[in-house]
Amino acid sequence: MLSAALAAAVALAIAPRLPRLRQRYDDTALAPIDGAADRRDNPALTGQLAAWAARGAGTGATLLPWARPAVPTPLATARVSASDAAAVRHFGYRLAGYHQLDARSRLGGILYRIGVQLRPLAWCLPRRADEPWDDAWLTAADAPRLPALARWLPRRPTLIVLADAHLAGPVEAALAHAARHGDQPVRLLVLDPATPPGQLRAG
Repeated sequence: MLSAALAAAVALAIAPRLPRLRQRYDDTALAPIDGAADRRDNPALTGQLAAWAARGAGTGATLLPWARPAVPTPLATARVSASDAAAVRHFGYRLAGYHQLDARSRLGGILYRIGVQLRPLAWCLPRRADEPWDDAWLTAADAPRLPALARWLPRRPTLIVLADAHLAGPVEAALAHAARHGDQPVRLLVLDPATPPGQLRAG
């Protein structure tokens, strides 16, 4: 009797979180970082990027399963030099957890993905430092994605790298919907030829 009541209580608690398990990466709005492309680490810049992404991201935890997590800074924009693209790609690749899959067997990779997909059920646990973000690498060729991006809501913390600085204004405007109605932090990083190498310029 007690076990049945406990099972019922658990089912009732996780019920508000179940719709989140159906959320998938929105490939009409986003395009993932290409793991085959050149990636080179720049520890100094990586540290700046990690601090910027985490600032105002919140913990992702809530007291109640139906509550929305607090996100002090839903959307933040920063610029780095276009010449730092390889270092940015390295940072984004690791932030998205792709390196975790590279280090695992096929079975280990499947189990890792299942764990990530089930993470929304742990509503009361703060986000781990190594928890993977969603990611996107957008270029001028991705301009047709803007209408989908304007409807998009993030399923988890998301880093969007914009490789064409001319699209920064339209993309930031399209992300206003996610900033107002989403409950996950979004970070827009613009590769800007006018920004000095090795520097992160926020805002």
